[in-house]
Amino acid sequence: MLTLVRHAKTEFNNNKLFQGQLDINLSELGINETYEKSKEFPQDFDICFCSPLKRTTQTAEILVPYLKLNFDERLKERNLGDWQGTKITDEKLEQLNNNAVPPNGEKICEIDKRVSDFLNMVKENYKDKNVLVITHAGVIHSVRRILSNDVESAEHLELIKVEM
Repeated sequence: MLTLVRHAKTEFNNNKLFQGQLDINLSELGINETYEKSKEFPQDFDICFCSPLKRTTQTAEILVPYLKLNFDERLKERNLGDWQGTKITDEKLEQLNNNAVPPNGEKICEIDKRVSDFLNMVKENYKDKNVLVITHAGVIHSVRRILSNDVESAEHLELIKVEM
């Protein structure tokens, strides 16, 4: 079983700014929500893979302190190029929803390729394990595209289970 969790909230989330691959810490609210979630969080995972960005690392350290974190560059958020650190607008969201590539950003096919490579590695090496992945919304949406899964959203700290 593969369980995907999006990192907790950051100040960029609170201020409606694009993060992309910028290395942002969790906000105080995000930390508090993660500690609250940790009280009921499953403790039956065999291994945890995590994006190396601070917001996912901090989330993982709170949720599964008993596991060694295995960092994987393929789990980083989509690189949003020149839009990183800028205000999220309806116009930019519409462009992203129509597969536009931000200036100097990553194409959908590029994030899907690296996420697909990660999923194949998990399937080959951990098919009998209970695998936790702490990552970003863009990666979760990529998994949805790759597996044609009906994941509608990727809310902060939401558990999304995928049969591998």
